[in-house]
Amino acid sequence: MSYTHRLAVIAYVFHDNKFLLLKRNNEPRVWGPPGGRLKPDEDPNKGILREVKEETGLNIRIFSPADIWHGEYDGRILVSIDYLAETDSEEVKLSSEHSEFCWASIEDLRNKNPLLGEAKKSFLLKDFEKAWTLYQKIK
Repeated sequence: MSYTHRLAVIAYVFHDNKFLLLKRNNEPRVWGPPGGRLKPDEDPNKGILREVKEETGLNIRIFSPADIWHGEYDGRILVSIDYLAETDSEEVKLSSEHSEFCWASIEDLRNKNPLLGEAKKSFLLKDFEKAWTLYQKIK
């Protein structure tokens, strides 16, 4: 059977009022939150825990999804569940999928930190602000 949709998850991972950004090793080499595609029949909550652990070595606590959206990617529909999460550790162990990481505040993005300029190309500032606002309400 051929699947027509891809399911993905990402996590806005917070620690000490900053969130985690990773820079992809492969094209398009952009900054963004950890995440990836779900395996067939994988529960999204388990999938995001797995993805974050694989990409960063971090254990996270997830909250309810911050957003669910869809768009086209590679000729197929992509559905993504975006989670809010937090961790007790800032010690990231990058997988081979990423070359760099940073912990950024919302002010870093608002003030156009040059390092994070690329992040705003792939993930809009409004997405980070939405995640930040929701996180402030639940923490």
